[in-house]
Amino acid sequence: MANRRPPPIAAALRAAALRAAALLLCGLLTAGCGLSPVELAPAEAPATREGRISLYRKTVQAFLDADRLPIIDMDVMLSPGADTSALVLAMDRAGVALAAVTSPRPETIQRAVKKHPSRLVPLTSSPDGDSWASPDRAILRSTRRQLGAGDFGIGRIRMDLGPGLNLSGKKRRAREAAIKKQKAAFEAILRLSAEIGAAVWLEMEPEDDGLGWLERQLRAYPGSAAVWNRTGYLPSPEKLPAYGQGLLRAVTLRRPNLYLILTQRPPGEPNIFPAPRPNLLFDPGGRFSQEWRAVLESRIAHFISGSSLEALEPAQYVRRHQNYSDVILDNLTPPARRRLAYWNAWKLLTGSDWDG
Repeated sequence: MANRRPPPIAAALRAAALRAAALLLCGLLTAGCGLSPVELAPAEAPATREGRISLYRKTVQAFLDADRLPIIDMDVMLSPGADTSALVLAMDRAGVALAAVTSPRPETIQRAVKKHPSRLVPLTSSPDGDSWASPDRAILRSTRRQLGAGDFGIGRIRMDLGPGLNLSGKKRRAREAAIKKQKAAFEAILRLSAEIGAAVWLEMEPEDDGLGWLERQLRAYPGSAAVWNRTGYLPSPEKLPAYGQGLLRAVTLRRPNLYLILTQRPPGEPNIFPAPRPNLLFDPGGRFSQEWRAVLESRIAHFISGSSLEALEPAQYVRRHQNYSDVILDNLTPPARRRLAYWNAWKLLTGSDWDG
């Protein structure tokens, strides 16, 4: 007799039982599945920015009261259909108290923050591709409106200032025009950042002209602030051979309004052949670089934490944060650890020092 497929109801019940068993096993094997959640009182979404800050403070303090180091993840990108409940569960397991979230669509951010008001911090929307650089400056109107509604920063801007040296003719001219358009638009965003006092999140591959231009803009608009993500990750060494802890130390000494989100990428597999390492935070053997540790300790006011994942995959989110905590946070002095985990992020988001 051929095997019959179980009825849909039976299949659903069996799937639910398997999920329950997995959750039970996760609870029993905390070390393998992450941390247990910190107990938080149910909360409604506050109507004001001040109310949100008060609620965020309670969340961070609850982690401290539970003898946990509260991490503030400053770089979470939500897709339009993101399961934010899964994100918050992953945050629980990873020891993340708060996450600053953005998305291409403002309504995605609003729904997420309304559903999880004590865990998710809204940034303004992050337009797809280079649509933010449109000459009509629609992003300025949208960003100003969202900041006026209480958002805590200008969501991630993706810049690509690579000159395309191998291009020629029409393609070369088109590339030059695209760079010019991006530079003009980002300068306008920095002016808005300086005017309102809200930092702008930046994704930009390390590149010689790009970093030099960014530093000049930050000097021109000292009241602005830029949060550059994936610090320590160099996928194309030929674009900026000097990139590393020494260069960033020098830049942060010159530009107090530049903040850096450390990459959470794993160190990568050891290679028996000489090859550039894209993740500079680690020595060839996979150990946290003592040179980077020294820069973090000496310039800690400029560094913050963030996952910077393009798509939410809860298991990967937990693994990255656990590795980040074990390999980087736990290798810093207690004052630097606190600043990297949450103090610096708190000040950047709220404008005030953590005094809990």
